[in-house]
Amino acid sequence: MSSDRPSSDPARDMPGLRLTRRSALLAGGGLASALALAGFRAAAQEATPAPGNGPVSVAAKYLTNPRGFTWDEQGVLYVALAGTGGAEIVDLDNIGGPGQTGDSSVLAKIDGGVPVAVATGMPSTQIPRQRTIGIASVATIGEDLYVLIDANAMEFRPTGDQPDGVYKISADGTAVLLADTAQWVQDNPTSFKPADYNPRGEVFGMVADKDSLWVVESNSGQVLRIALDGTITRIADLSEGHPLPTGPVLSPNGGIYVGYLTAVPYFTGAAKVVEVTPDGKVTDAWTGLTMVIAVAIDDEGTLYAAEMATNNTTTPPYVAPETGRIVRQTGPSTLEEVATNLNYPVSLAFGPDKALYVGAPAMGSSDADGYILRIDTAKATGPVDVRSVADTVGGQGLGIPKNGDFGNATPADNAAETPAPLATPSATEEAPASAKTIDLEAGDFYFKPNTIEAKAGEPITVTVKNVSPLPHNFSIDSLKVSIYMQPGESNSVTFTPQSGSEEFYCDLPGHREAGMVGTLTAS
Repeated sequence: MSSDRPSSDPARDMPGLRLTRRSALLAGGGLASALALAGFRAAAQEATPAPGNGPVSVAAKYLTNPRGFTWDEQGVLYVALAGTGGAEIVDLDNIGGPGQTGDSSVLAKIDGGVPVAVATGMPSTQIPRQRTIGIASVATIGEDLYVLIDANAMEFRPTGDQPDGVYKISADGTAVLLADTAQWVQDNPTSFKPADYNPRGEVFGMVADKDSLWVVESNSGQVLRIALDGTITRIADLSEGHPLPTGPVLSPNGGIYVGYLTAVPYFTGAAKVVEVTPDGKVTDAWTGLTMVIAVAIDDEGTLYAAEMATNNTTTPPYVAPETGRIVRQTGPSTLEEVATNLNYPVSLAFGPDKALYVGAPAMGSSDADGYILRIDTAKATGPVDVRSVADTVGGQGLGIPKNGDFGNATPADNAAETPAPLATPSATEEAPASAKTIDLEAGDFYFKPNTIEAKAGEPITVTVKNVSPLPHNFSIDSLKVSIYMQPGESNSVTFTPQSGSEEFYCDLPGHREAGMVGTLTAS
């Protein structure tokens, strides 16, 4: 298999490709797939993006929901495109509405700065105003290409003949299943199950060494290693605390580095990078980070991380666009900024030319508005604001998703200049000396005790200690009470209950549904 892959025109019917222009319009995804291929057609007519004279330039544009990328032995850049879902409607009422699924996910190579299809017809699912999932990553071993498919994650799409897992791309562009990670994850559960537990997992990132593929599964939290015969081995169980491990990179010690996205609400400084050795030993490599979505390492062994969003809040939408950044490690828990104002970065890697490449945005639309930027760190004299370059790319000025996946988000220019506090009490009164004190324990989806007795009209102070490895919250809607606790932290709030019963609960996604509720009764 060589880097000279079919075809120069992704809109043309190609042998072995299961989604042609005609089939996309007639059967494979309607408007969404048509838009995806329209993006390829428009891209094919464009000249190579100007490299620019500064430290930031455009390496690729017109990408439809870009995810992981890599280079082959000849230096050809390949990128996983999650697609746009499709025409089939799937019932997702449990998360607020229907989704769309189809076969619009594409593996592309970058030629002249624009995508050319290598393999198409792979599954994609789009959850409106949330995210798009399809091909999550791509890796090479020798002349062989492998893709990681995640389109069925969280049961958003009924598993069909293309289950989530690792696929080898044949010379004619067809994807052949190597390892069914979905079935393996279901048969081999981890020690901890999160509130949003998906028995079949959610594979996120993949990186290759000389004879195997390392896969990070984010929902349960684990690192898998897949041999070239398809054998799957769990290397590390990272499930405790639901850290949401993300994009991996090979470490000099024969294992991998893995970043932690962390669970909602993405507390500032709560994320980190860990090193996982081949024998499963896990150690902290870099702490004090925020919402790490990808990790890279330079030739000198210095770690870099892409933080998906910063200055995050403890209330929805939690994050804001154009607050992402790339940081470089300066110590065990210190960093310096390399690039700022990224719009939800999703992937990061050093290229064969020693420059740093970053893909974005993580949350896109049905248009080909994604891109990969090239950052020449040798030219940068300090942190570079990427917006002057990024805003020139794509069909919609990259204004997405200002009001999309996370609701009415605050643009970066109006975001807080300092990080949000780790715990934000919303009580409006100070605790009087006579206030009754109630102590609660917040654990893995429970409060202990889960009942509070009080006198109507008399103030009480509730102190909640979080004994869980997860962040938690204590909320009472009618009294406008809402406090947050990081793992190991305690927080207090004082309020005056009125006569009757009120529910208190944890407002983090999935925690209330998992049973983290209690009752306040005042008489």
